[in-house]
Amino acid sequence: MKAAVYAELRETLLQNDERTLRAVREKYPWVQFDTVVAIKSQESSRQLRLQHHKFRGRQRIQEYITRYIAGDDILQISRDFDVPPCLLMRILLEHMAGLQKHQVSACLKDPSYLPDSLVSDKVLDAVNEFPPATVSKARLGADIFCCIDNDTVSSPAVETIRRVTGLEYEMFLYEKLQELGISYQSEDDLRAAGFSKTPDVKLEAPIGVQGRMVNWIDSKASFGDEYTHKAQGSDQFQSYVNRFGPGMVIYWFGYIDELNDNPDILLMDQFPDKSEVYCLTKLPVKARP
Repeated sequence: MKAAVYAELRETLLQNDERTLRAVREKYPWVQFDTVVAIKSQESSRQLRLQHHKFRGRQRIQEYITRYIAGDDILQISRDFDVPPCLLMRILLEHMAGLQKHQVSACLKDPSYLPDSLVSDKVLDAVNEFPPATVSKARLGADIFCCIDNDTVSSPAVETIRRVTGLEYEMFLYEKLQELGISYQSEDDLRAAGFSKTPDVKLEAPIGVQGRMVNWIDSKASFGDEYTHKAQGSDQFQSYVNRFGPGMVIYWFGYIDELNDNPDILLMDQFPDKSEVYCLTKLPVKARP
């Protein structure tokens, strides 16, 4: 995808309208839907990180808790303050129950870990001037499920989907290599051998792809935009080059064409066709007399 097309598509997706995805598909019918979803997901996560401090201001937290204790619907509070539902629930659990971050994460994954009731005396220690009130475990449990169902950015379910998708594409990469009879070491093999920073695949012998030498392959179940590739990945990929030589990164949901400018790092959006792969010929080895 050209950088100019990506910039236009990204601007459209940032509008955060329910009709956004449909509008993008109509305007860019040649862009795969999985690519659009990947770009949308990455931008949403990035915007969340940039605005994180705004969601956790002291005055803002007071307003969240006051309205929740008063009985307001949690999704309505989320919409009014433009805060992702699961992040809002995290903040409520931290400040109403005094739970630690790891305890909050456990409750979001399994509401049975919730305290039986949350009394606002605990809130008084963290945020001032709240009237005595009790929030039932049943209400919180129901609201946790509601938040998960309506959060496409910060939900534990979203994190699980991302992790599983990444593993699925790694397995797909292994299958492709095995189909071509290409020997390799997996990331687990390399870690067992004592390597700390490792690609997903280190080839036993280099292969040629589109006239380029490839010694290692890294699988990315994401879209390769400038931030993902340069800000997050450049040091990582360069360390592989320094240690193993030139390699290949597969962004399964596409990448910005202009980023494919490093002679040591070949970018692809799929595993290369068999006709594009050149493997070293195996020479017969005769035993010495």
